Amino acid sequence: MSQSPTQSPIPRMPAGPTFRVAAGLLCLFLVVQIALVALHYAPLLQKDIVKKITAAPAPQVMATAPLAPQPVAQSTPPPATAAEQLDEALMEKIRRLVEDSDRAFRIGDYDVGMAKIQEADRLLPGDPGVMLRIGRLHEKKGDMPAAAESYKKVLELPGLSTELRAQTQRKIGMLNLPESTPVPTVVASEAGADVRDEFGLQPGASLGIIETRLSDAPKEAKNLRISIKARPNQSIDPRQMAVHVFFYERDQTGQIQLTSSQVLTEWISPPVDWSNNEPELLNAVYTPPAKSDFTYAGYVVGIYYKNDLQDTRADPGALAVDHPLPLYLSSQP
Repeated sequence: MSQSPTQSPIPRMPAGPTFRVAAGLLCLFLVVQIALVALHYAPLLQKDIVKKITAAPAPQVMATAPLAPQPVAQSTPPPATAAEQLDEALMEKIRRLVEDSDRAFRIGDYDVGMAKIQEADRLLPGDPGVMLRIGRLHEKKGDMPAAAESYKKVLELPGLSTELRAQTQRKIGMLNLPESTPVPTVVASEAGADVRDEFGLQPGASLGIIETRLSDAPKEAKNLRISIKARPNQSIDPRQMAVHVFFYERDQTGQIQLTSSQVLTEWISPPVDWSNNEPELLNAVYTPPAKSDFTYAGYVVGIYYKNDLQDTRADPGALAVDHPLPLYLSSQP
C-alpha cells in the first residue's frame, strides 16, 4: 500500500487523558512563574524608570534678549521758591548795607556808617563781622564803653574762630578794659571783619592814611599834613600811587563847592621809597584868594595805588558823602 507524500513516516501516538492533564499543569505552572517574576521585578523597573526620568536634563528655554534701557530724561532743577528768592534778596541787601557802611567809614562819616551797619545787624543778628564793625564805629565816635560792649558780645558767640577771637580781645585790650573769659571757637562766618588791622591799614590795602592834621597858616591859608604808611615788607612802586587832595569852600548862600584856588602839595622828606616801614609825610597847602566871597569848608583826601582807592579821610565826614571819591581811577593822573 503506497503512502501519501504529505504524511509523516513516523506514526503519531494517540494523546490520552493523562497527557492532556500533565500539559495543562505545565502551562499553569509556567504562567504562575511568569507572574511571580513580574511581581518581583516590576517595582525595581519602576524605580529605574523614575530615576532616568528625573536625571534627564531639563529642557532648555531660549532666553529672550533684555530690553534696551530707555534713556532717562534729565530733569531740570525746579525754579527757586518764593522763600529762596526772598533769602537771596535779603542777603544781597545785607551785603550792600555792609559795603555802604565800610565806604562811609573810610571817608570818616561814622554816623552814616553806624546807621547802615545797625540796619544790617537788625536783618542778620549775631553775625561777628557786623558786630565787630559796630564796635569799631563806636570806638571811632569816641564811645569806648559802647565799643567794649560790642566787642564783648562778639566774644560770647559760640562759633568764633581763633583769629577773630584774638582780634576782638586785642581791641578790648587797647580800650584798657578787662578781657572777657575766652570761649571755645569753631569756625567764623567772616574772617578779617575789622576794617583796620594791627598796622592801621584796611585788609588788602597796600597803603593807608594813618593821620591827617590841619593847621592854620598866614593869610587864612591852611596846611594839611597827611601821614601815609605802606604795608610792612611790601614793595611799593611810587609811580603806581597817587594822592588826591581836595579843598572845598562855602559861598554866601551856604553852597559848598570845590575850590578854584591854588593847592600845592609836597613831600616833607623826599625821596619817598617806602623801604624803611616808616610813614611818609605829604603837606598840602590851601591858599584862598585875597578877595573872595568864599570861606573854607573842609577837605577830602584819597590815596590810590594801581588805580584802586586804598584809603580816604574827610573833615567833616559829610563832605565826602556829598562829594564821594571814585573807588577806581580810569588812568593815573
